[in-house]
Amino acid sequence: MSRVALSLLALHVVCAAAWAPAPASAQGRTHAVIITGLGGTDAFRESFHAEASTLYDALVNRHGLSPEDVTYLGEKVEVDPDRIALRSTRANVLQTFAEIAARAAPMDRLLVVMIGHGTAGGGEVQFNLPGPDLTPSDLLEGLGAFPTQTLALVHTGSASGGFVQPLSGPNRILLAATRTERQLNATEFGEFFAEAVAGDGADLDKDGRVSLLEAFLFTRREVERRYEDENELLTETAVLDDNGDGVLSHDAGLAGPDGPLAATFQLGGISGTSGQLPDDPELARLYQERADIQRRIDEVRGLRDSMEEDAYLDALEPLLVELALKNREIRAAEGGGA
Repeated sequence: MSRVALSLLALHVVCAAAWAPAPASAQGRTHAVIITGLGGTDAFRESFHAEASTLYDALVNRHGLSPEDVTYLGEKVEVDPDRIALRSTRANVLQTFAEIAARAAPMDRLLVVMIGHGTAGGGEVQFNLPGPDLTPSDLLEGLGAFPTQTLALVHTGSASGGFVQPLSGPNRILLAATRTERQLNATEFGEFFAEAVAGDGADLDKDGRVSLLEAFLFTRREVERRYEDENELLTETAVLDDNGDGVLSHDAGLAGPDGPLAATFQLGGISGTSGQLPDDPELARLYQERADIQRRIDEVRGLRDSMEEDAYLDALEPLLVELALKNREIRAAEGGGA
């Protein structure tokens, strides 16, 4: 069966992107950095902080990240000193990356979420911060300290598409609210991305976890629905790049070219593992089989750096299909239907 056929099969089985990646414990430690930029007005400051707070709480309380692994940098620390660790200056952003890199293991993961306004013109696209703005060149410098870790950057603001091509590369997942740096209107992406991480709506396969692909698909859908409901022209086009070619995909998914790596970056939650087996013997067997598939997926992921991209995807996609089918079997056994 061809890669496309495998991809389409999995899409059919799990209703267009119901993924079940390996558990967080098998993928290494996840470090998260949430950055809110200059609001400009009280309304934007409040909305940016609300989105960042929702993400912070969801990552810790829902997805099980340790508070020491979630760093929130905000425009004003005094707004919420219990959550906001530092002011979101360019220097503090780069310092935070350096500190995480110093303690990160080779197979750890880094999730960076940027919430704010972007500008373009006069050179590089910029993310507006107190003091000097943040550019793709700055992020290349800071993220260069993570040569083996999987990196995920989610830029929810205007002009965010301009960050994708400069930062694209192997083992990197890039989500942006806009296709290009020329889409400069305020965006809705951040509100719905926070909802995807914090709520149940993005968990398409109902396995208690949310992958970045699931979060992207949910956010894209809800953004478009918001514009339709308000009879407004769509001024932001959500995009994803995770195959390292710098080409942005609005229609990301299992069929690619972008989406497979984002599907393996899951945000945690409760999963059926050998230490959490149900009392029902049949369900226990299915859970153990799923854990074995997840282990094999992680083994393939561990070989990513030594494999050609096509060979990596050829090895990974059949396992993802197998995992999707197993999740379908589990849901049926639990009484949730196929």
